[in-house]
Amino acid sequence: MCNSIALFILALACTAHASDTFEPEPVLKAPMLVQAPLLSGPDFRVVPEVAVRGYMANFLIDTKFGPLRADSVEMLAIRIGELPAMEVLDEASRSGAFATALAARAKKTGFAVVNVIAHPIDTLTGLPRGVARFLGAQWDKWSGRAQSLSDRSQREFENRGDPYRAPAGPMTAMRDAPADSPPAPADTKNRAWYARAGSEVAREGKRYLKFNSQRRAMAKLLGVDPNSSNPVLDQELDTLAWAAVWGNFSAGTALGQIGGSAATVISDTGKLNQYVLSKTPEQLRADNEKRLLALCSDETAVRSFLRRGGFTDTLRTALALTLEKLAPKSGCDGLLELAAKTHGEVEARYLVNALKLVAQQPDARNGELVAAGAAIVWRMPSGKLILPLPVDYLTWNADLAAFFDQPRLRAASRLVLIGGEASMLAQRALTERGWGLQLRAPYEGSPAYAMNGEFGTGVL
Repeated sequence: MCNSIALFILALACTAHASDTFEPEPVLKAPMLVQAPLLSGPDFRVVPEVAVRGYMANFLIDTKFGPLRADSVEMLAIRIGELPAMEVLDEASRSGAFATALAARAKKTGFAVVNVIAHPIDTLTGLPRGVARFLGAQWDKWSGRAQSLSDRSQREFENRGDPYRAPAGPMTAMRDAPADSPPAPADTKNRAWYARAGSEVAREGKRYLKFNSQRRAMAKLLGVDPNSSNPVLDQELDTLAWAAVWGNFSAGTALGQIGGSAATVISDTGKLNQYVLSKTPEQLRADNEKRLLALCSDETAVRSFLRRGGFTDTLRTALALTLEKLAPKSGCDGLLELAAKTHGEVEARYLVNALKLVAQQPDARNGELVAAGAAIVWRMPSGKLILPLPVDYLTWNADLAAFFDQPRLRAASRLVLIGGEASMLAQRALTERGWGLQLRAPYEGSPAYAMNGEFGTGVL
């Protein structure tokens, strides 16, 4: 009799979910996603066709420096914001102390200027996967976190590494012995190349430290992230920082001597957290470790997060500061283990922005991070479940249906916070499952999404 009842209940559940209708991710018109100032300017134009992949919009930007890709609305705003700094660096590379130093090193400078042309979307193949992994069919694999003492002991050993292997250091990969070489004897002292290569390494180490200092000084003056993933900006910062080292002058002072529109750009340094710009990478890591150890109990998870995943020092700092604001009573270790498994900047920003969405909720402090596969779920002190989804455009598919049907997501009061928009089908499916829904949910630093609310007319 009990088996019959169980089968009947299962049949009812299957019938309800079999009626679900699913949809592919669309190609949208750019103006339906983003506010107008981010779509065109004197030196750039955003290609109007935007494919959504993994719930994030994939933009192509035509610029005088060549095409740039932005894998979310947030990344689009960042790339557009970096263009004035790129202009300053380009000008600097062709004038003043930088030009002299580069010429002395026989270094070609400047960018190839291209015409602003249309780049229609030919195929979705090869586009980034967005953040689908957080809500995909494999989310159970993400939640298989090693929590036993034996697993933690093994991870501790792995972190310490092979006692016969040289410790990691600058440019170690270029000096490692071949894989088939015999292991070093147990009584061998530190065999790292930088610990035994003599005065050559001392000189190169000092140059490298000076290079990092020059690079950070330029980034701070321009108000850009020194850890930016913009390939053009990254290369130009590298080139001019080395030029300052070679020429034995201050990169920041040389940039400050540039006049005209460049001076206006340089004076606008409020775009990035000044705390990040004022610290060295070593100081940031030490500060972040201290913050996280005050909130999390697993020292190994903290150390792993500080070295692995798609996070830069800038994003690690943002996550640590936001987590500090929320002061979760539990779940911090699981979050860090998840963060250490992220692939790339878009996934890392997703986790940071998810915490920021929660932090905007009244009375959220001292809640709990609940494990729901690979997603962040926050249980408020009142017991209400908050699911932050900082995505550009949510569509409804089988993976999402399976995710939202998890028993662990059942609660009397539930709210989904979506950073961008959701299709009508996704909105209907969520409300039918008993979720409250907020679109364009605000949070600190949220992207400039289109505000007209007419997403239905934007599908191509």
